[in-house]
Amino acid sequence: MARNSLAQLSSQPDTVWPAILDVIKQNINIRSFTTWFAPINLINLSDQHLELEVPNRFFSEWIENHYNDLIQNAVTQILGDSKKISFKVKNKESAPDSPYGAQDWVKSEEVKSSPSPVQSEYVFSTRINERYHFDNFIVGDNNNFASAAARAVGDAPGKTNYNPLIIYGRTGLGKTHLIQAIGNHARMNKPDTKVYYASSETFTSHFISAIQKNKVAEFSAFYRSCDILLIDDIQFFSNKGKTQEEFFHTFNDLHQNGKQIVLTSDRPINELNALEERLISRFKWGLVVDIQPPDFETRLAILRRKCDESELDIPEDILEYLAVNLVDNVRELEGALTKIMAQVTFTAAEPTIDLARSIVTEIAKPDQHILNIDTIVQYCSKVFEVSADQIRAKTRKKNIVEARKVAMYLSKELTKHSLVTIGLHFGGRDHSTVIHAIESVNERMRTEPTFRAKIESMKKHMEYNR
Repeated sequence: MARNSLAQLSSQPDTVWPAILDVIKQNINIRSFTTWFAPINLINLSDQHLELEVPNRFFSEWIENHYNDLIQNAVTQILGDSKKISFKVKNKESAPDSPYGAQDWVKSEEVKSSPSPVQSEYVFSTRINERYHFDNFIVGDNNNFASAAARAVGDAPGKTNYNPLIIYGRTGLGKTHLIQAIGNHARMNKPDTKVYYASSETFTSHFISAIQKNKVAEFSAFYRSCDILLIDDIQFFSNKGKTQEEFFHTFNDLHQNGKQIVLTSDRPINELNALEERLISRFKWGLVVDIQPPDFETRLAILRRKCDESELDIPEDILEYLAVNLVDNVRELEGALTKIMAQVTFTAAEPTIDLARSIVTEIAKPDQHILNIDTIVQYCSKVFEVSADQIRAKTRKKNIVEARKVAMYLSKELTKHSLVTIGLHFGGRDHSTVIHAIESVNERMRTEPTFRAKIESMKKHMEYNR
């Protein structure tokens, strides 16, 4: 299709979106096009802005995460230049526009002027994800101290004793969300606040590029112009001597000028053995807080919030199954729910425990030698010659009930799971059912020596093959 300008199409705006869709259709398979683009409508078009109407929030998130570049390329091909693309949920009030951008550094040749030496190579932009806010960060016992400290910094950057603020914890627990929420919160309070977010690898890459181009002074001036500097994963500064030296001087300059520094790490500061001692010393000037894996209630709250935001109704037993089985990584937890939502959106299928189980298996990839409830159920199904699905089902056949009770008993004996968790693995049964099963097995073991010997043999076998 020939390239058209917005001026040429402004008299017939109804032709703009169909023309864009034609370009998209040529670059995507028909099923994906029908699923994700056919339901979209163009509701507003201006010189700088393209606003699209979508069925729900999950839909808009999926489009932004997976097809944003495809849409932008199609828009540029039809209209001659790129536009800011936003989404409005059908029959819902659209959220107010954010007062700040979230794009990466923009090369100077893409803008008409470069007003200062700091911007001669790059134009300042936050690089913050606008979705990360305190309001959608689920607070639990695992992260309440870190969340409170982050809010305090967001309210008064550079003016608290928490400078630097360092948040550490395993991957996927929300560190990046929390530090970017600081930047978003500060910008909402004061839009001209210069916030910059970068991973340690991005900082290193920019520094190497500056050395190659003989522009280290500009690089230093840029980073030291920040009001709030957010650096993710500082453990990757390890064994990078020149980068550490540059960051040391950047840190000193910002700190002495009352600017806020926020860092994350995947381990405690005293375990960053490959960082220079002078950096470690400065990191200890402020506050170091940790984020632990969330408990069951917090995991469930995270899933419920994601469902609310996406405006999709996923049954509670599905959410509980995910919360029970994905315990160490919030990113994996949310990823599992996203896959279920995608299945529902793609196929209009009803979400089921079986679907959740297959996704959990795919994501978690448990070690086959680790003893867990599913392993116990599989073993009991072989011993009692019934299927694992029958053990989990509602059937009251005597041989299946016996296998189920023994599986519940062994799950309590051989794992650290709670009665509630065990019940969820057996078709969502109540914890009182689990208690009854355990008491029944214990009573039979007390009165039936043959049965006791069988259970003890099963227990030894499972412990041996743990």
